[in-house]
Amino acid sequence: MIGAFLMLGMVLAPVFIAPLFNEYTEMESGPLRDRIEGIAAKYDIPAEHIYVFDQSKQHKRISANVSGLGPTIRISLNDNLLERTSEPEILAVMGHEMGHYKLAHVWWIVGIYLLIFGLGLFVTSRVAPRLIARYGERWGVRDVADPASLPVLAICFSVWMFLMTPATNSLVRIAESEADAFGLDAAQEPDGFAKVAMRLSEYRKIEPGPIEELLFFDHPSGAARVRMSMEWKARHVKDPQIVVPEEGYLDAK
Repeated sequence: MIGAFLMLGMVLAPVFIAPLFNEYTEMESGPLRDRIEGIAAKYDIPAEHIYVFDQSKQHKRISANVSGLGPTIRISLNDNLLERTSEPEILAVMGHEMGHYKLAHVWWIVGIYLLIFGLGLFVTSRVAPRLIARYGERWGVRDVADPASLPVLAICFSVWMFLMTPATNSLVRIAESEADAFGLDAAQEPDGFAKVAMRLSEYRKIEPGPIEELLFFDHPSGAARVRMSMEWKARHVKDPQIVVPEEGYLDAK
């Protein structure tokens, strides 16, 4: 039931829910849109509609997404991304977001979350009755069937989800890292991606410690993303300023 509700929400959200909070307009034709469509076409990602939404009225964070399922699939980017960043940065972000779609992250993340929820409900069904049996008289709760048991059930489930935070954060962080790698291959804009990673330091710590990242970060750190970008660049991009003469020495133009 929960899974069906989530699927329905993903289908309806881009068309009926997101427009309640922001205005979505088709991105203007031009070289930038052509390049985004070109990246999408290379990976068979639907790009008939590319929308820009006015999120600057809420905050100045840069954002983009590929949302929806089936007929409601759409590519969207906020006006902050267009106004605050360069074309290489925009393409890097769009490549990342297309990675989530192409790698089917929505499906397996939802599947794992449903498993975690299911285990949480199972644990709650075992722990809550024992707590009520022991403390119910003090709390004024007769048994699990008593409507007054709802706070006990909610607290048990909330504690479970809190304990699962490192697991859920790591799940999302792994998916984000995979999308980063896909985006670098798709957009081929390592400098743009590194610049975007640094911009995110406005509201994310750029280089957390390993324990801090495990517990509190659901995205790779900015430092990890910059490092990935530069490693990709080292493997794929030859420096046009360097010439290797026949003698074997390196001369810089």
